[in-house]
Amino acid sequence: MNDRTGFLRRSLLLDGIASGLTGALLLVGAGPLSAALGFSTPGLARVVGALLALYAGARLWNAGRPRVGRGQTLAAVVLNAAWVLGSIAVIELGPLTTLGNVAVAAVALAVLGFAVLEIVGLRRVREA
Repeated sequence: MNDRTGFLRRSLLLDGIASGLTGALLLVGAGPLSAALGFSTPGLARVVGALLALYAGARLWNAGRPRVGRGQTLAAVVLNAAWVLGSIAVIELGPLTTLGNVAVAAVALAVLGFAVLEIVGLRRVREA
């Protein structure tokens, strides 16, 4: 890791770890979490958990590459933005419980933070 990419690598690593942990939580606790959050079926939690695990693997892979992929990082930013917008839609339109709405909002704020960190990291690399 060099000084130019260190911030970006750490941002991707943080995104990957948080996404992986969230994905694992949804996969392992799909039944109880679905009921508490208001998901229609545990299958939905499992699908989201599996997708998060794949996403996490891609972020961790990119963070550990000899040269961080700009395209993969931009894809992460776009996917994070889509997650935030989707979360707003779920809160506004979805039949989640109050706890579900709070959880979705909290995760969306964290994801927004990851997107901002990754944008800052990309700019630091570009400016160097």
